[in-house]
Amino acid sequence: MANFISFFISLIIFDFSIDTQLEMFIAPIITMFYLIKVKNKPTFLTLFLVTYTISDLINFYDQESYNEQIYFLCNGLYMLSYVFLFLEINKTVKMKLILKNFPIHFAVLSLLNIYIIFVMATIINPITFETTHIEFVRIFEHVYNIILLGLLSMSFFNYLLNENNKALLLFSGCLALTFFEFLLIGYYYLSDEMSIIRIVSILLELCAFLMFYFSASIKIKTRAQNSFVNY
Repeated sequence: MANFISFFISLIIFDFSIDTQLEMFIAPIITMFYLIKVKNKPTFLTLFLVTYTISDLINFYDQESYNEQIYFLCNGLYMLSYVFLFLEINKTVKMKLILKNFPIHFAVLSLLNIYIIFVMATIINPITFETTHIEFVRIFEHVYNIILLGLLSMSFFNYLLNENNKALLLFSGCLALTFFEFLLIGYYYLSDEMSIIRIVSILLELCAFLMFYFSASIKIKTRAQNSFVNY
């Protein structure tokens, strides 16, 4: 794994002609390491990695066709994978405890999410997609972003309740994954000439999946240390 990380980062830094093909190898390779190396595999995390990998592989073999059905299939699989990751994190989160002990955090994060959704809508709505189902595509994109923000919020609440290394890695992975996705929006929809955005986004995706991999490798020997879980 260490050799793979070193090689991948070196390739990203020194090969400025990097394209989407490199990005599509991240999830499949780390998923392969995960399936081989990790013994006690969390069910929903496994489903997340496998579903995301399937979508990446479909994208890799069909990246030149720009087929509308492939767009909906792949993005639908990405959204499904995020739902699986959400369910994995949700196993250790009790919203009653969040609302009871962190009401200000919950309110501020909710307002921030609403603002981000509004900003993303102002970016996506004016775009003229090459499709006969323009409104459906826009709704699809908005739902995608809402799921992503919901995942990030849930991972943050998970860390508040379970202040341990596993929760920190999951939150950091979700944070990196969210920034990766939002940077791609800027790259694809606003300016595809800014190669630095593409390089940063690929590094973020690599970091995200490595954090998910290492989080699955951590064994929590004791019950969550944060006293909030005992209420």
